[in-house]
Amino acid sequence: MVGVIFIFIILLIGLALHLQPEDVQRLRDRNAQLEAENSRLQAFARYVRDQQMNALFARIAAANETRAQMLADMRSRLHVLGIEVMIDPTNGTLKLPAGGLFLAGQAEPTPQGRETIRKLGEVLTATLPCYTRVRSSDHPPAGCPEINIYSTLSSAYIEGHTDVVPFVGPTGRFRDNWDLSAGRAIETFKLLRETDPLLRDLRNQDGDVLLGVSGYAETRPAVHAEDRMKEAVRDLDRRIEIRLTMTANEAAVRQALEELNRQLEVVNDLIR
Repeated sequence: MVGVIFIFIILLIGLALHLQPEDVQRLRDRNAQLEAENSRLQAFARYVRDQQMNALFARIAAANETRAQMLADMRSRLHVLGIEVMIDPTNGTLKLPAGGLFLAGQAEPTPQGRETIRKLGEVLTATLPCYTRVRSSDHPPAGCPEINIYSTLSSAYIEGHTDVVPFVGPTGRFRDNWDLSAGRAIETFKLLRETDPLLRDLRNQDGDVLLGVSGYAETRPAVHAEDRMKEAVRDLDRRIEIRLTMTANEAAVRQALEELNRQLEVVNDLIR
């Protein structure tokens, strides 16, 4: 923008002898407008520099890369144990092989499901301590990659899901698919904690328990099938996913992004 103003000034000098007074005034007005716009852009650039927004975004990107690598590592470890899983690095999820995990209307895993969850517990025990801390120690185990606070785990949610068929059963523990999906997450949570006591002790940077549970009923299908009543599709929907969220000082990030949006509004008309 400074270069544009400089060129404009040179042209103004070259043409000054051939311009009418009203033309000169228009050029002066335009030059004043360009100077004002340049000042606004300089103020925005100073904000980005002084607030270290680039560094903040770089740390968030590094945390996402760390999560993607963590998921890939977990998938590789499970593959060695004979368990094939699907990962979604963008959303930070690991999906257990759904077929055979749960029977329809049941929260208790099948024998096959229990073995799958047990192996998942082994992998979580081997992986998660590198990206969090244990209640009895602030130091990661030997052999862990070097990470910063933005690359540590905030939570690891065990997410339960059901098929599309409404839950029907005797009045008791479950009333509907929401209860059933949460029940599946809770049963998985219990099995994982039984696998290794270490999983019970994992904490995030705030000292809160790392492992948590959530249930989504049938609202998040495993596949986008036209007929979710087919048994093969229903079996895929009855599943467990692990969702990892990273520590990124969420309150600070939210505040920084809100201020960035306010600063962008000031120069929005210049970048349309």
